[in-house]
Amino acid sequence: MKFTAFPVVRYLLFFVLGITVYLQTQLFSSIIYYLIGGLLIVFIASIFTQKNILRGITLMLIIFLAGWLLTHQKTAINQSRHYTNLPQFTHYQAVIISNAETKPKTYKVEAEINAIKVDGKWQNSTGKTLLYFNRQESEKPQYGDIFLIKDMPREVEAPKNPEEFDYRRFMQYRGIYAHHFLWGQEFIKIGHEAPSQILEFSYKANQYADSVFKARIQTPNEYGVASAMVVGLRDDIDNELLDAYSASGAIHVLSVSGMHVGILFLFLGWMLGWIKKWGKYGKQTFALVVILFLWGYAVFTGLSSTVLRATVMFSFIQIGTAIDRRQNIYNTLAISALLLLCWNPYWLIDVGFQLSYLAIIGIVFLHPYLNQLVTPNNPIIRSIWEGTCVCFSAQLFTFPLSIYYFHQFPTFFLIANPFVAFFSFAVLPAGLLLLMVAPIPILSDIVTFILKYSLVWLNKSIFLVEKLPFATLKGFSMSIPEMLFLYTTIMLIIFFFLRSEIKYLRVSLVIMSILVCLNIVEDYFQSQQKALTFHFIPKKSGISIIDGKSATFIADTSLLNSPKIYNFHLKNYYDKHGVANKNYLALNQYANKQGVTFLDFEGKRILWLQQKFNGNLQGNADYVLLSNNAIRKLGPAFSKFQTGLIIVDDSNKRYVVENLKHQADSLHLNLISLYDTGAFSINE
Repeated sequence: MKFTAFPVVRYLLFFVLGITVYLQTQLFSSIIYYLIGGLLIVFIASIFTQKNILRGITLMLIIFLAGWLLTHQKTAINQSRHYTNLPQFTHYQAVIISNAETKPKTYKVEAEINAIKVDGKWQNSTGKTLLYFNRQESEKPQYGDIFLIKDMPREVEAPKNPEEFDYRRFMQYRGIYAHHFLWGQEFIKIGHEAPSQILEFSYKANQYADSVFKARIQTPNEYGVASAMVVGLRDDIDNELLDAYSASGAIHVLSVSGMHVGILFLFLGWMLGWIKKWGKYGKQTFALVVILFLWGYAVFTGLSSTVLRATVMFSFIQIGTAIDRRQNIYNTLAISALLLLCWNPYWLIDVGFQLSYLAIIGIVFLHPYLNQLVTPNNPIIRSIWEGTCVCFSAQLFTFPLSIYYFHQFPTFFLIANPFVAFFSFAVLPAGLLLLMVAPIPILSDIVTFILKYSLVWLNKSIFLVEKLPFATLKGFSMSIPEMLFLYTTIMLIIFFFLRSEIKYLRVSLVIMSILVCLNIVEDYFQSQQKALTFHFIPKKSGISIIDGKSATFIADTSLLNSPKIYNFHLKNYYDKHGVANKNYLALNQYANKQGVTFLDFEGKRILWLQQKFNGNLQGNADYVLLSNNAIRKLGPAFSKFQTGLIIVDDSNKRYVVENLKHQADSLHLNLISLYDTGAFSINE
């Protein structure tokens, strides 16, 4: 099989390269327009002169520049009327463009800012923002609601801890650059006008589906999974259940994605396969019916981006099958990816997009070979074997990327995923059927029974796998070059088994040796590392001390008992430094009666004040950390005390911090606020 047999794959690769160059450089010049025009002339000339090599090179360059140009045009902030490019404003008008997500204290929605008020005059604008409505003071906003809002939205902040998840960049890739917390009377609803009637119908269908599950399934865990699996709403899933699915390698089940569309695709093929025998156009009729069902399901999920991408992908696969193009499945997948990236180039860096296509490619490429290794006669064993092959193929092609993003690996995924696939094959069709027959008394009761107990056994199997020893290997940290080396090794080993050529094994061993050497060197440096970090934690205080591959986190008890704080602010930092042993120390155990803690780090003295201090500090310290509004007047406290740097964390009130900054300037003291600078580290 030659690469020339897949021309669309080549086009896609150059298009992706163009997108990547823009995303990495953010550079753009109008010269690109002239380059594309000149290349088009050369391309047309090459057709008439029959210069095949010139024509191929020119076409690839055009596609590369097209990806670059399109990404620039699709970047929201590059629009002249984007609100970030306009003067400061006092009010703005925004229309809700998403379903509301229910948070503990707020309703979270996306909104489009279509007008702003500058110097008393209204002017048109564009651009999305996140809005958070206080649940106690407002009704749940609906798609199409129009609000008049006072003040400006605030820019989404950059990460303030080392290796912390970059939420600002994540939102910018979705075209969102600001957010606004509406706690008081800063807003008023002034109308309702849905930007899209299709989306409005889709969101209403999504809400109807959720209401059916809430009424029919009384147990919280089963209701939460049903709502997440069928319609993509995860608001009611508790952390314990989420952790169990994550540990067993089945977290993807709780996000409506390509897997769910794939299950529905297979179920429809099983249920409606007889349509193919309908005369001359049976295949085409079957393809049309399946595609209509897939898009109907997409509507019930609120037309989320993950489902839209998967639906487009499977629609193209079905079309290719209908016109007997199975042998060009890679071209079919490339066409769907190219179409999706033309619609939104930023989907290229969406984790779900990457994992979905890698999983499908793994299944298409590897599954046929694995399935031929064993051919059980028993239909049940054969189904289990085929399901295991599918799961292994998908996992093999996605696990390096999963480790890169999530820093963990589910050890028993081969055990969990067949159960997940089996019960999901019942849950998804039963859930959709319940939505259609909910008004019919007896039939809806039967379907509810099937759905509920499928969910019960699905959750039981997940909890069972999660409780196995070493169910999840955590703490991985992988760079992009290491990930690419790992993918190269995997492909070389696969080719070795498929073609029985020793050269593939030799090259793979060389790459694996390089990877091992790199990890040995990294492990050595990590064993010698020493670092102290003053973390930025919203409204809290915390310090990490890293010594070799051990870390000690010192904070108050409420912070130590919060897995959410660790996962968001510390986990990636510890993984990056190869931390294997973690110790958690309660701050009150190390403070004296005045709330003072002394720390020594590699010859440096740190003084930590945690409660109100009215006296005069004596002596000196390299660093002083102020928490909980401990000091409000720097002059008296530091008149007889010498320090190199005063650090103010976020447990202090904002007005106190601003006052301290002004005092430090007048007293010529070095002071930083972690709210402004982010975490501060001392490395040895």
